[in-house]
Amino acid sequence: MVDNGQILRCVSESLRSLIRDHIAELRPESAVVFDSPAEIDSQGETRLSLYLYNLEINPYLRNLPPTLTRRQGADDARNSLAVTPPPLVADLLYMMVPYARSAELELVLVDKLVRLFHEIPALSGEWLHPVLKQSGNEAIPIVPDTSSIATLHNIWSGFPNKAYKLTKLYMLSPVRIPSTDAWQSNMVIQGDLHAEQRPLDGVLHKGAT
Repeated sequence: MVDNGQILRCVSESLRSLIRDHIAELRPESAVVFDSPAEIDSQGETRLSLYLYNLEINPYLRNLPPTLTRRQGADDARNSLAVTPPPLVADLLYMMVPYARSAELELVLVDKLVRLFHEIPALSGEWLHPVLKQSGNEAIPIVPDTSSIATLHNIWSGFPNKAYKLTKLYMLSPVRIPSTDAWQSNMVIQGDLHAEQRPLDGVLHKGAT
């Protein structure tokens, strides 16, 4: 069974691996971090803050039906039906903030980021962590978020003493977090029917007076 406590971490790890593999300036192990801008002091180092700043429950996929899976019994054991509740489906919102020794290099990093997600618009295949595949996430789209500049300033206002920097927002959705509340029941393979003849209404039994 998949450890659900690992789903969000694996999404972030997959996204980091994709970025590091395609952007040479961010290839060093410590170049892409999950810290918020409030926690970063780059001191001229080339870094990218890949910060998960919000998680929303997807309102359109929250009422999916459970699934039934037939499991073959061993030897003479009965077959069973496994009932799997629908997963929790989440939308993950990331802010990506580049840090470098100059504003010019930060623009280069943003340019490469937006082109990367244009050319590879989803986490899938080799870029998808095995835990995500096991949990039913075959592909996770990477969608640009079109929030206004006012929204960006509101986000940055939560980082004390930090000046606003060029920021890109992306949403990864849908992310399926499987339920741990699965159960199973034996299948009915034989039933006995017992019929009993009853007198019709108003008809006396034989021998009645």
